[in-house]
Amino acid sequence: MDYPTGIRPQGRGLRIRIYRKGKVAYSETLAGDLSPRHLKAAIKRRNELEAKFKLGIPLEDQTVWIFKDAAQDWLNTLDAKYSTLTSYRNILKRYWLPDLGPLPISSITTKTVKQMLAAFDLSPKTKKNLLIPLRAVFDHMEINPNPVTPIRIKAKQKEAVERYTPQERDALLALLQGPELAYFSLMFCGLRSGEVLGLRWSDWDGETMLVERQITRRRLVNSTKTSYRRRVFIPSWVRPSLNLESRFSASYIFLNQYGDHHKDTDYFNDAWRAAHKRARIRYRIPYTCRHTRAAELLSANIPPAAAAKQMGHSVEMFLRVYSEWIEDYATVNNFDTDYLPTNSGANPSV
Repeated sequence: MDYPTGIRPQGRGLRIRIYRKGKVAYSETLAGDLSPRHLKAAIKRRNELEAKFKLGIPLEDQTVWIFKDAAQDWLNTLDAKYSTLTSYRNILKRYWLPDLGPLPISSITTKTVKQMLAAFDLSPKTKKNLLIPLRAVFDHMEINPNPVTPIRIKAKQKEAVERYTPQERDALLALLQGPELAYFSLMFCGLRSGEVLGLRWSDWDGETMLVERQITRRRLVNSTKTSYRRRVFIPSWVRPSLNLESRFSASYIFLNQYGDHHKDTDYFNDAWRAAHKRARIRYRIPYTCRHTRAAELLSANIPPAAAAKQMGHSVEMFLRVYSEWIEDYATVNNFDTDYLPTNSGANPSV
C-alpha cells in the first residue's frame, strides 16, 4: 500500500509526522489497524495538524525525539535475524548511546559523528560496521539529510589470509580424539563453527553433510549465515572420526553433558589451544581451518563456482577473499584428491 507523505505504519497503528526544514517537528501514532478507514482518519488528523502548525497554534502532545528513544523505536520495528538484531543493539549501547542517547536526534550533525568515530581506536572495517545501525536509525526517523551519509572511511589494506599446511593440520588432529577430533575434522571441510554445532545425524548421508542451521549467540537458528542450505562434501579421511556415541541418539552430532547441543564453542576451542601448545605450532583461530579448505579446493583446481558452493560463499566473495592464493595453487597439489561429491559434475583436474 502507498502511504501519503508523513504517514507510515508503526506496529499495529499509523505514525504521523510533521516536517520542517527536513527535520521532524512533530510525531504521534494513531493506534488501530492498517485499514483504508484508519488511513483516512490518519490523513484527516495530519491535515489538521498541518493547518494548526501553519497558523502557529501549539500542537498538543508535541514530541521531540531523543536519540535513545529513536534507536529503541527502530530496534522494535527491525525485521532481522536474532544475531543481527543483537549485534546492532550492542553497537548502539556500547558506542553511540553513551554520548548521543540524551540528545534530540534532529540536533546530531555529521561533525559530531565524525568526532566520535575519530576517538574510537578501531579498525576501518569495524568503524564501517558501527555506522550501519546508526545510519539506519536516522533513516528510520526520516532525518533528511542523514548525517551519516557523507561519512567515508578509508579502507585499510587487507591482512593476509591465514591457513594451515597439510603437515600442521595432521599434527594438530593427531592430538585430538572423540568429539574434538570430529569437530575440527569437519571444520577442515570448510564449515563454520556454528554450522558444525548445529549438525544432526539426519544431515549425514555417508558422503555429504546437509548444512541448514547454526548455533549463534548461544541460540539455535534454523538457517545458515547466508540463509542458504548447502551440502558439503566430507572427504574420506574425515569420515572415521564421525564414529561417535551420539550417533545412537538420532539427535545432534555434538552433544554436551546434558544431552543437548552445545551452546557455544568454548569446549572445543580449549582443546584446540591445548593441541597447538603440545604440537608447538603457532596458534591460529579455528576459523583458519575453513581458510585451509579453500586452499585445498584451489590446489585441486576445483571450478570457483563449485568451490564457493562448498564454502557457502558467492563466487564473487570466494574469489575476493582467496584470490591471493590462486596463483600459488595453480599448478601445485599437496593434498589428497577427494574434494566433491561424485555426482557434483565438477571433478579435480589433477
